[in-house]
Amino acid sequence: MHNQINLSRLLVSNGTFCFTSGIIFTLAANPLAGFLNTLPSVIHILGMVLILYGAFVTYMATRPTITGGFTLFTVIADSAWVLLSILFLVLPTFDFTPEAKWAIGITAICVDTFATLQFLEWRKIE
Repeated sequence: MHNQINLSRLLVSNGTFCFTSGIIFTLAANPLAGFLNTLPSVIHILGMVLILYGAFVTYMATRPTITGGFTLFTVIADSAWVLLSILFLVLPTFDFTPEAKWAIGITAICVDTFATLQFLEWRKIE
């Protein structure tokens, strides 16, 4: 039971982080697009995906029982975000400013922290 409470709090935090990021991306698509050197529509779509993902994670985290399968799903999804962030930073295809690279890197570290903590909790319930 204690693991479920810790896991629930962790997943709610992750969901809230994603949902809030999605709101910011959606509302500030134009300035963020300029900051990241991309199209506002890309930022807008990313924002909407983050809102939906964050809401889904938060909803599932508040269920009476959190399954190992769902927890593993969030670990994989967060890890995919981190991997894509790394690719965006190292591939020459993307022309980010140094400031944008820092923002992407710091966000990836936050998401990786969620993925790691969720993985550790997942191991306890499996």
